Amino acid sequence: MLTPEQMGTLLAGLPDGCGAAALALRRGDVILQAGVNLSSDHSTGPGSPAPLFLAYSCTKTFIAALVLRLGEEGRLALTDPVSRWFPDLPHSSAITVRHLLNHTSGLPDYGPLAAYHQAVRRTPSRPWNSDEFLARTLAQGVLFEPGKGWSYSNIGYLLLRMIVETLTGERLAGLLAARFFHPLGLGDTFVPETVADLGRLQPSRSGLVAEEGAVDVRRVYHPGWVSHGVVASTPADMAEFCRRLFTGAVLSRDSLAAMTTLTPVPGAPPRYGRPCYGLGIMADCASRFGMLLGHNGGGPGYGASVFHAPDHHGGPLTVCAMVACEAPDLAERLVMAVLEETA
Repeated sequence: MLTPEQMGTLLAGLPDGCGAAALALRRGDVILQAGVNLSSDHSTGPGSPAPLFLAYSCTKTFIAALVLRLGEEGRLALTDPVSRWFPDLPHSSAITVRHLLNHTSGLPDYGPLAAYHQAVRRTPSRPWNSDEFLARTLAQGVLFEPGKGWSYSNIGYLLLRMIVETLTGERLAGLLAARFFHPLGLGDTFVPETVADLGRLQPSRSGLVAEEGAVDVRRVYHPGWVSHGVVASTPADMAEFCRRLFTGAVLSRDSLAAMTTLTPVPGAPPRYGRPCYGLGIMADCASRFGMLLGHNGGGPGYGASVFHAPDHHGGPLTVCAMVACEAPDLAERLVMAVLEETA
């Protein structure tokens, strides 16, 4: 079992004060809960306030589940062309909702844009609006014909957010709260919409949100810089959502089958056995733990990783790790360490 001391070893060499928390569930029971370097207001002990982190791109799984839920309600179909909502978008009649969900639309991403990162540093509290995200990103041109390749695109998930908000007349924060957070008892999970909303998070400093050096992310960073929206949560809530999603308690059987229909991902790091992407989920079909389903996320100040291993030795296991620092792949490495220790 991974102990706090072992987590500390994994954190060795990282910036002082890098906090981390991890939790593992087997059939709904907590079999591991550990944290290191958490602020004095948080711990992993019984009755203590839960440590909160930004989940960043793990939010895509929530958005995909919301899209599929709206499909179950008959409000859209995965085969719908995005021209239904965005007739002026390049290739809009050929790009479908499914293409946006599994990153096969051919639309570019704003991650490679130097102007994006410069803007975050210069005006961390004033994000681009949706129109500016779209204009600046689409100016790069399409990468390939829809369905003819794979390339990760945050802008595709911005379009999905805009679609669900147009269809329902509600904001993403309310939609996710009403359909998932409240019904599933995820009481520590929410979608922050202002800088002030980050005040409850674990403290974390970053040089990505200021020109003068590292500052407290919670004081200056507007969550609107994540174009599709971002979830703030705890390892306990993230693991519970992931477990219930992949055990059939969130979506219909057909929707879950669609979500877990996987597309190979080219050029992934060699640590993956057979990396794939479904609808809002990352997957490894040939890991040493069997199938892995979940997502990673990272950005200024925080990182997250949550995965469900249905064929894990000893029974299905769901693990989440979240960190309050900038360390590439640290949260994922913690998840893999937990999977290894419980094998």
